[in-house]
Amino acid sequence: MGGYLPAGLLPVSAGYLSDAVGLPTGTTVFATALLALAAAGGLTVVVSRRKVADLA
Repeated sequence: MGGYLPAGLLPVSAGYLSDAVGLPTGTTVFATALLALAAAGGLTVVVSRRKVADLA
């Protein structure tokens, strides 16, 4: 369930955003949001791996 909700919510919200502000702006905002989510996920992995390495 945790994977299906974002997989459905992100494209639908991008479509509504594109209708509201135009396709180029909507695409840029959507790409920026995905970039931020990917960076946060990568940072989470790095931090958690460091904590595990410190415990060992």
